[in-house]
Amino acid sequence: MTSSVTLGMVSVIIPTYNAEAYLSETLASVLEQNWEPLELLVVDDGSSDNTVVIAKGFGDIAKVITCSHRGLAATRNSGVAAARGEFLLHLDADDLLTPKSIFTRMQHFSADPTFDMVVGKLMCFLSPEMSDEERTRYAAPTEPQQGHLPGAAIIRATAFDKYGLIDERLAVNADLDWSVRARDEGARIRLIDDVVVKRRIHGQNLTLTSKQQLDASRLQIVRASLARRRRRA
Repeated sequence: MTSSVTLGMVSVIIPTYNAEAYLSETLASVLEQNWEPLELLVVDDGSSDNTVVIAKGFGDIAKVITCSHRGLAATRNSGVAAARGEFLLHLDADDLLTPKSIFTRMQHFSADPTFDMVVGKLMCFLSPEMSDEERTRYAAPTEPQQGHLPGAAIIRATAFDKYGLIDERLAVNADLDWSVRARDEGARIRLIDDVVVKRRIHGQNLTLTSKQQLDASRLQIVRASLARRRRRA
């Protein structure tokens, strides 16, 4: 997986599935980052809309990988397998990196090369096209929130060798499961207070449409984490 990495390169992996509404803005937020070398991978999970057309419209700067529909975890793993960077950043197709988001986190890797990942905070925002009625139904936290994998974390590619890939058996919260697993197995993680990603709320977010499934998976993740810790004790 990491036998032919480009040192210092950050590979931004964007999994997409019918993401035409926000993808252009997300890609633009990556291309505005002040970091080189940078690799941009759009991994499409069998979209039926114009997602792939939009991604290819950015030209050679965005490498587009098309897959059959297998789910979010498998799509993220396909990006990990294809990435050439020493560092990986998973970004959801409807979210935005803040200015200097990558630079801010990479400074911590420079200061301490033993870190497996540097994780910042996220700020939620209501998508501008939402109606006034929709805005009353979806509250966005007014304070920065601690993030985990998508958007908030930059991860050494070697961490996926050490702690394994994302569990494709999990339909939801597979990213959270990987982050907790890596932590339990000894990953060196630097948490920072900087807001590094803007999380878009638009009503169709998985966190809103699959709440019951998400809650059940969180309980499963907590139980698995406790079991790992008991084994290590």
